[in-house]
Amino acid sequence: MLGHLPDDQWCEIDDLRNTNWTIDQKLSISQRDLNTKGCTIWNWDYQYLSEISFEEAYNYTSRMSDISLPSEIACKAKGSYQYTAPASTFVTDWELVCENAIQRTSAQVFISLGKFFGSFSFGIFADKYGRKSAFTLGAAFFIVSSLFCTFSPWYSLFLIGRFGLGSASSGLFYPGFTMIVENICIKHRSWMSIAFSASYPIGMILMAAAAYLVEPWRYLQLTLTIPALLAIINCYLLPESPRWLLAKGRYDKAYRIVFKQKSHYHLNKMTTIENFTVTDKKTVRLCIDSCTTVTLWGKLKAGPLKQIIELFATGRVRKLILTSYFMFCVTSLCYYVTALNAANLAVSRFFYVAITGLVDLPSYLVPVVMLRFTGRKVTTMLMFFLTGIALLMVLVVPESSTTWVVAFAMLGRFGISATYSVVTLYAAELFPTEIRNSALGTCSTWAHVGSITAPYAVDILGPLGWYLPTTICGVCVLAAGLLTLLLPETGTGKLSDHIEDVPATSTSDMTPISNNKLRNFPKVTN
Repeated sequence: MLGHLPDDQWCEIDDLRNTNWTIDQKLSISQRDLNTKGCTIWNWDYQYLSEISFEEAYNYTSRMSDISLPSEIACKAKGSYQYTAPASTFVTDWELVCENAIQRTSAQVFISLGKFFGSFSFGIFADKYGRKSAFTLGAAFFIVSSLFCTFSPWYSLFLIGRFGLGSASSGLFYPGFTMIVENICIKHRSWMSIAFSASYPIGMILMAAAAYLVEPWRYLQLTLTIPALLAIINCYLLPESPRWLLAKGRYDKAYRIVFKQKSHYHLNKMTTIENFTVTDKKTVRLCIDSCTTVTLWGKLKAGPLKQIIELFATGRVRKLILTSYFMFCVTSLCYYVTALNAANLAVSRFFYVAITGLVDLPSYLVPVVMLRFTGRKVTTMLMFFLTGIALLMVLVVPESSTTWVVAFAMLGRFGISATYSVVTLYAAELFPTEIRNSALGTCSTWAHVGSITAPYAVDILGPLGWYLPTTICGVCVLAAGLLTLLLPETGTGKLSDHIEDVPATSTSDMTPISNNKLRNFPKVTN
């Protein structure tokens, strides 16, 4: 909504500025029979034409055109770009049109690059330092980056702000989503996780309404920034995930969060080394130092690279993670293509964004019912197939039948939005607690390979064939649906906490944290 191409662009000739000609009269001479939206003009002697009346200039250029047309030159050679409503898009601030139009795509690409980087880094950060810490850092990044975008005088600084917004959005969404999955019982987990994801289409509808009411793009960006300040309050109220605390051995804090009081027990974390159980950290350190020499690679494996290595630790985890990567990449590609494809479908951008958000809302309700009766695996596969068939149906509809083209595109959008919410829940349940956020984060990283590709698929392939972006998405989505057959059902068992639990558990579920969790505490003393 901030960077749409202006529909009212034309080329203002410098030599004709001081004439009393109307805009239409100027265009009838400089751009007659040209369909370049003001990017190019005819190379007339505009200095001479400015000294005579419009009727004389028009007759002169008509006679000369019958003899020989002048050369076609770029607008910037003899004029400048003009717009009816230049404040409604950042494109006009930095003239990202015509030969520079591809740079406009960079604004969306930098958002996706930010999500690419943020989902990877915030995922690892959340597994190492906690879900709440990652969420808080993401909120701070979001507010600062939004202000960068709002007040940036240079396009390069604006892109840095967009990168920060993308990173921050991953830092806000995935830790929050993971906390829902980890701390809600199976009975309520499906609808609550999908309700969490449904905030996205609600935001799209509100954004379309805000863009309609607030035209200047900088004011619109500021309008979208102000609600983010509420995230600061959320950071204060949000507790850390008790399941993550238990996996990290921080039992006292987990007890305080669950039971709202300080523990009456003295809880010691037990560490076992070669069948010898010790409780003193100094003893453990001396034992390790005396038995082994830790190399640099060993330190890296035990530190920054630990979560990444654990994602590929066993054959079963490798199969899960690679299949999930492809599913996320394809889902995101299709999701963003259907969101950005308004220009190729020849519909109003306000209408398209609004109807996209309206279609998204019921798409989050259908999976709630399906998940209850068919499970994660079948629901995901059916949604992939529905999306692929709907997008391929666009091929059999004539381009002139705009209503049917948009209808099938929206059916595909419906399917892919439903798929996105289910895939995110599915992936969160597939992986154990100690690498869950890293898995979701790196899955999101691959998702943003798809979102980075989407603007180029729309802007480059769309002009070659209006049906190409949706056709490519349809084929890829059907392939992802077939790969779903390789994954286990996850809606009937217990959520695993450790990697070694994954091979022995084909299904996973989660029970709410309560008194029975105390059985996992290794040692309790009064």
